[in-house]
Amino acid sequence: MNFLTPEALAFAATLPVVVVFYLLKRRRVARLVSSTVLWQRFLNETQASSPFQKLRHNWLLVIQLILLALAVFALTRPYFAGKLESGRFIVAILDVSASMQSTDVSPSRLGQAKADLAKLIDSMYDNDRVVLLLAGAVTEVRQSPTSAKSALRSALGQVRATDSPTRLLDAIKLAQNLTRNRAKTEVHLFSDGASPDLDEFELQDLSLAYHRVGGSGDNLGIVSLEVRPHPEQAGQQAIFATIANASTNPLASDVSLFFAGRLVGNRRVSVGATNSASLVFIASQGTNGVFRLQLKNNDALAVDNTASVLSLARRNTRALLVTKGNQFLERALRSVPKLDLAVAANLTDSEPAVDFVVLDDVVPSTWPSGNVLAIHTQSTNWFRPSGSIDGPPIVDWKSSHPLLRFVNFDNVQVAKSLAAKPPAWLAPIVESPSAPLVAAGENDGKRVVWIGFNPLDSTWPLRVSFPIFIANAAAWLNPDTRTGIRVGEPFHVRLASEEKPVTVELPDGSTRETKTTTSGELIFGDTFQQGVYTATVGTNELQFCVNLLDRNESDIRSRQSLQMGEYGTVEATVQVSADKEAWRWIAMLCLGFILFEWWFYHRRTA
Repeated sequence: MNFLTPEALAFAATLPVVVVFYLLKRRRVARLVSSTVLWQRFLNETQASSPFQKLRHNWLLVIQLILLALAVFALTRPYFAGKLESGRFIVAILDVSASMQSTDVSPSRLGQAKADLAKLIDSMYDNDRVVLLLAGAVTEVRQSPTSAKSALRSALGQVRATDSPTRLLDAIKLAQNLTRNRAKTEVHLFSDGASPDLDEFELQDLSLAYHRVGGSGDNLGIVSLEVRPHPEQAGQQAIFATIANASTNPLASDVSLFFAGRLVGNRRVSVGATNSASLVFIASQGTNGVFRLQLKNNDALAVDNTASVLSLARRNTRALLVTKGNQFLERALRSVPKLDLAVAANLTDSEPAVDFVVLDDVVPSTWPSGNVLAIHTQSTNWFRPSGSIDGPPIVDWKSSHPLLRFVNFDNVQVAKSLAAKPPAWLAPIVESPSAPLVAAGENDGKRVVWIGFNPLDSTWPLRVSFPIFIANAAAWLNPDTRTGIRVGEPFHVRLASEEKPVTVELPDGSTRETKTTTSGELIFGDTFQQGVYTATVGTNELQFCVNLLDRNESDIRSRQSLQMGEYGTVEATVQVSADKEAWRWIAMLCLGFILFEWWFYHRRTA
């Protein structure tokens, strides 16, 4: 035990003063007696003039000395030594992503994280300051820097998990900015570590403590869902789904498909350990509506057991090919059913009236704002390749991805490819040992497919997989066959030609009032709930679907360590030990002795 104010021990000099007062106190009391026999007892009492004799059996004196000693002890502010210092600036990052809804720990991962964070708040000194950040699809400053524990507890009590994926990078970068050029700074992250973007951050001198929550619960999750018109049968839709199992145990579940609330299909799916399974449903559809896929299993995470996709009446897809000349690519595009293709040598309009743009070995004058298939493009809006690779072998491809359905690269040789490190949102789906060859992803609501090599510098156009891939890409880039948007991403759509009021109904039944832009475009960002949204403009209604569909989030295995950048690793830690001040308990004990003295005195005089 140590003392924050040991100089308060000087008040212990008052203890002998109390004793002196008791020694000097005259306790003569006039008594009326009926017999002189009692005078002998009175004489003995008056002869008890010894100082120590006066203190015998004087419990009030003992109580008062103890009370005074405790008060002096409390003034010294004793504490039990821990690892923390006072005067700290603390940034607490709380993961509120979908995986924190997992119930593999009680009551949930978020509940456990909030309890651990509450302990950190309790360990604060009076001159510590804490800022609370919430990390989901976006980073929110829930509580600005404060020393008020009550404000922090109130802010923490209102925190709820979202349906969004984990994006810890933005929160950690904000924490780094907040702690820069400050003394005694600490950053505490309360999470299960299920975030794919941390390898982009170099830890450097950031003092980061990782408080791990969760275990390794079993979970099946829907990680992809899309609908396409049947190529041969009018009114029929093909619904493609992928179910992933990240656990080390094989899992099974019933899978039900609903259209407009009506059951249209049911399957039993078994998924091996750390594997995935693909399902295809064929369903009739006479009108526009929503297909909803539901897993009927009782696993640790419920939010990824359902997904929805809006299916619209079929129309022709419009595409623009910007190329210097590639007959293989042009023929593959023209073979796609219901696709209207335009060909140009350059792109000068950033918003062409098409569903997607194909850039074939060109750098356009202006970059398209919509969905893009970029083939051997030396410079993009997202990254710049650093060179080239000769003869890269194809070592792996993700056959479960919608772009690679019925596509393989067994007999494909590539003469040369670009050496590139795509951004985190652009995931490799075809890889060589040194660089990705094909990548796909979604950024700010726009879909992108990037091919690092020119197909004319390979044997790919001579294989049947090439036109199949192009057909898959045309379907994946077509807005009418999209899965919708991901949780936390803004929804964009043109609804009118001028500014109009809009009412948006959220999946939980609540509504939001907003307006379109002056050009009639609706930009709605409050998409942190999974489900079907309905936007109403006048008498017109528009539905759109918001889904999690995140393989990393469905992998609920809690990470023991975090890989930060190329070389940094942060191991999970236990709850931080803190210096526990004891003066408050001592003060309460003093109060107890005061009440006891009051009771004891009045008992004697009663």
